[in-house]
Amino acid sequence: MKSETHQMSTPMAKPIRLGGVLYAADTPERNALRDFAQELQKRGWHVAGLVQEFAYNTSGEKIGLDAVDIRTGEHLPLARPSKEDRENGTCGFDLGRLSETSRVLRDAMQAPADLLIVEKFGEREQDGRGLADEIVAAAMQGIPTLVAVPASALETWNEFSGRLGTLLPHDMDSLWHWWPKWNLYKELTLGIPDQRPVQIVIGEKAILVEGPNGCGVTANPSGQGHPNFTTEKTLKDLARDNQNRADILAHALGIAATLAHHNRYDLCGPDTSGLDHFKGKDDSVLVLGHFPKDRAYSNNSHTIAPDNAVQHLYDHAYDGVILPSHTFREGALATLLRLKGTAQTVMVGPETPLCPNLFDYGINVLSGRIITDATKAADLVTAGASPKELKPVSRYITLNQ
Repeated sequence: MKSETHQMSTPMAKPIRLGGVLYAADTPERNALRDFAQELQKRGWHVAGLVQEFAYNTSGEKIGLDAVDIRTGEHLPLARPSKEDRENGTCGFDLGRLSETSRVLRDAMQAPADLLIVEKFGEREQDGRGLADEIVAAAMQGIPTLVAVPASALETWNEFSGRLGTLLPHDMDSLWHWWPKWNLYKELTLGIPDQRPVQIVIGEKAILVEGPNGCGVTANPSGQGHPNFTTEKTLKDLARDNQNRADILAHALGIAATLAHHNRYDLCGPDTSGLDHFKGKDDSVLVLGHFPKDRAYSNNSHTIAPDNAVQHLYDHAYDGVILPSHTFREGALATLLRLKGTAQTVMVGPETPLCPNLFDYGINVLSGRIITDATKAADLVTAGASPKELKPVSRYITLNQ
């Protein structure tokens, strides 16, 4: 892989997202990599690759080793040692099956997959054979790739990867920490149905999108109302634009559609304020944004403007961080979550997506708004109300990790 590193500096090259997941014989969470893949699949991510399982006969006796296609569940026999193999201490590995297993990875690169998993960096890969070429090709293509690496092969892995990858412990927390924070925007769109929105209202100060189960409101960045706005897009199609910074109207509609799905009418939770999460504690807490200045957020809190947050978090560490919900709309949320380190994080405001999956991205508390009367909210938006002025038709809840 070292010989390929010159490609990294080309303008079209994608960043390498290669993780070596270290394990040893006494690793407690031996199935963490597989559990991580299954959780992402359940949420709608395209996860592909191979894991390994022992094969058993109908009597429950171990007869060999299979590679399992993560996407389809298909078992590909890798080793079926004969009696002679066992007597000679050989593994009975079927070299003819290598082309079948490599096909799984090549197909994943064609798609391409959101995540590629290879279990494991075995003896053949360590010698530059097996699936070594496919691992390199996936990394060079910019596909996030996780490879289970035995601790005994660490130096070989470092040489193979050119130390361009990330070394990770074999546990779920580490895998989620490695998973790119910017994926949270796509994460929020994965479960949204392909259904037409119930209504869309674009007022001068706010944009409202109502879905079948909830209603989302965000600021109108253009400052111009569109009383006769129509679209053929589904709620899911609208939400996919929640990162579209090139088209400010499409972007705002994407934010509102995302909120319409997650901030459901029937969602329950305590009505406590997320701003009180650290109250009375001695934790050092950074408060971003224009929250009330006379409020005691903790016994040791510090408030700065969001514009200064990135540099500030580079230079300082905190026990806790309180983020305003507009960081989600403005696209800064992923960067702030990446920089805040291990600080407990609270997100507060009317544009907080009330989606528990965000806990896996580094948010511990979600405090946001649910519209209780979409008809009255639409009337207020049409009349020129801002998102803040919709309190009379809203309720607030807080979700804790």
